[in-house]
Amino acid sequence: MKRFYLYIVLMAGLGTCVSSCADFLDREPLTVPNNESFLSGEAQVRGYINGLYTALPSLAKFGMGVRGEEKNSDNILSEIYNKRLNGEETLFSSSEDWENGYKNLRNVNYFFHYYLVPEDMETEEVKSLKGEAYFLRAYWHFVQLKKFGNIPIMDAFWDEHATISGLQIPQKDRGEVAKFILEDLDKAEKLLFNRSKYSGLRICKEAAMLLAMQVALYEGSWEKYHKNDEFAAATDQSAYFFGEVLRWGDMLFEQGIKLNTKETDGGVVNPGDAYGRLFNQNDYSNISEVLFWRKYSVTDGVFHALTGLVGGGVVDQDGPAGIAGDLVNTYLNADGTPVDPNNSKFKDFNETFKSRDLRLTETIMSTGYKFKSTAKGSRPMKVADASTGDKTINPPFLAGDGNAKNVTGYHIRLGVDTTYVSGDCETGLVLMRYADALLSYAEAAEELGKCDDEVLSKTLKPLRARAGVTYVTPVRDPNFTDYGYTLTPVMQEIRRERRVELALQGYRLDDLMRWAADKVIVGKRGKGAYLGHDGILYKSFAEDKHEALAKVLVDGNGWMDPLQELIPGGYQFNPKRDYLLPIPPSELELNKQMKQNPGWK
Repeated sequence: MKRFYLYIVLMAGLGTCVSSCADFLDREPLTVPNNESFLSGEAQVRGYINGLYTALPSLAKFGMGVRGEEKNSDNILSEIYNKRLNGEETLFSSSEDWENGYKNLRNVNYFFHYYLVPEDMETEEVKSLKGEAYFLRAYWHFVQLKKFGNIPIMDAFWDEHATISGLQIPQKDRGEVAKFILEDLDKAEKLLFNRSKYSGLRICKEAAMLLAMQVALYEGSWEKYHKNDEFAAATDQSAYFFGEVLRWGDMLFEQGIKLNTKETDGGVVNPGDAYGRLFNQNDYSNISEVLFWRKYSVTDGVFHALTGLVGGGVVDQDGPAGIAGDLVNTYLNADGTPVDPNNSKFKDFNETFKSRDLRLTETIMSTGYKFKSTAKGSRPMKVADASTGDKTINPPFLAGDGNAKNVTGYHIRLGVDTTYVSGDCETGLVLMRYADALLSYAEAAEELGKCDDEVLSKTLKPLRARAGVTYVTPVRDPNFTDYGYTLTPVMQEIRRERRVELALQGYRLDDLMRWAADKVIVGKRGKGAYLGHDGILYKSFAEDKHEALAKVLVDGNGWMDPLQELIPGGYQFNPKRDYLLPIPPSELELNKQMKQNPGWK
């Protein structure tokens, strides 16, 4: 395969991008030469579309990227806590989000405006590139929809109407925005190549199907769970959108994509590898579950720092952090039964990981696993009694400082590099994965009362089988996350499966928002592992570390409680305001047709 396709992340955009609608009136002219004719051949079209890829999620040369993103939810606890969770956002907090979203939409619409490939030159390659543009326009509208709700649909190149009167474009109801997105994805799906053409390195037909499922599920559940609050859509079309999830899912099922398992992946050696290898490989070309991914290459100057940070124990690059104990408690026992977090055996750090869902030990560092896989001198974590003089003991980094200090006892293992590098990292980034489609399908089916054994057999059951978990008929778990309303036992298990299968991959905040799950957030702050003096975690530190351990915040029962001083009353998320971000005041001043989101004055 040509390097040109492998490293599309290297390509720069071809246009000078304006930052928002408000900037149109004083923008600089476009710097692309000969605007009226340059998008008239395959090479020009490919070059421009490659440039649009650079705005998609990526891993940076500095920072945790998506792996540390979930401090914006209940999955990661960080001393530099998320302002939105604590109700601290201001009217101006979202200006950059608004501007970036519409900047990216403008760049896509520039393509459609100047696309001049003659019909007789529209090869299958050109058509697929055009399909990628439809996908990207859908993608960025979805990003804006999730953040801002009712928004103006940018279905054309607005520069030619860059006057005060020309920019008086009203918001569309969120349901209509979602339908527009699905229409774009329908166009994309008809034009795009299958995944096999470029091995997942370019936007493909299957990725368009999955994005359509994500959009329909998000909007359907938003309209159901927010129908009686300030954020309700004009009409409740949730049943329609749930039906769209199933329609697109049935199409995707016909594409022959399979989960990554021992049978499909020759690199699987250990029981948890089929899941773990989805996050620690440099090349996902032959892992068909990965529908769309980004490749990195030190040789070509495209690399990141994530695996180095994870190898150093970092959970949040901004400061001390750790994975939340509530996430740990969500994973099932291997026999399919839920854990009772109040069971005293879990005061033993090592007991926490025994005979559990294999994804737990693939996601969170525990005794026997290395932070850095093959580095000389790199020791695996080992929690044991230090008084024995065992020199191999290597507990979580509770007594350190800086961003490598862990505040819950739970480090990230997901994505630990299997070929240890000391500096720049090349581990690929998975952007879209087939497992998400299975979870979306199961959830929509249960919302419609159609999640029977046939549906479960092609969705939840294969995921649990891969994770080494026996599937048992769902019954209500009294210790399961309280969302503030009653869930069926099947829906409870679907939400459990979603949380653990997609942990630390950037999904959790969106799920909490669409489920109207403020009860999960308000007044909560999360806990960590047990650090009582009688527990093995405390005993795994030598006496010279006990003074440092005394500074670790714990509750009255010895469980780590890292945010007790920062947010003593728990997160102060405002459920009448914080489900949507504010529309920037400058945009409202320019476009009098728009209204501010609820709760923002």
